[in-house]
Amino acid sequence: MIEDFEKYLKGTNLAENTIAAYMFALRQYNVQWDGISKKNLREYKVFLIEKYKPKTVNLRLRAINCYLESIGKGSLRMSFVKVQQKAFLENVISEADYEYFKNCLKRDDEMFWYFVIRFLAATGARVACQFYFEFEITRVIQKNLLSRSDDATH
Repeated sequence: MIEDFEKYLKGTNLAENTIAAYMFALRQYNVQWDGISKKNLREYKVFLIEKYKPKTVNLRLRAINCYLESIGKGSLRMSFVKVQQKAFLENVISEADYEYFKNCLKRDDEMFWYFVIRFLAATGARVACQFYFEFEITRVIQKNLLSRSDDATH
């Protein structure tokens, strides 16, 4: 049973770590439940939900579903659990922090950085984008200066 499933997995395009995780899930199931039945699969899912985080539960369920497909019992497939997404963004400062930061830069006469921060906040661009814009602006200015110098020589 387990050896056949391992051969089946190796015939697929799955990574070695995925195969190892799937094999672990099948062994875990086999240690606690005898045979494949709707009741046993439901109990296994409850066991996983009570003991593990949703991403781990879904990985184990995916493994068992893969096993069920490999033995021709795909009709017993189990549904995955919902993974709750965080409703907030990390690494984002508050409006109050932004205003304070901006005012400090202005007070300290750091006008370059003041406008960089205003630009990033107004456009939603990331810092990497800022460097790209600076590069592009430098190229445009350089072109203008070169074209003006060509005009001056003629």
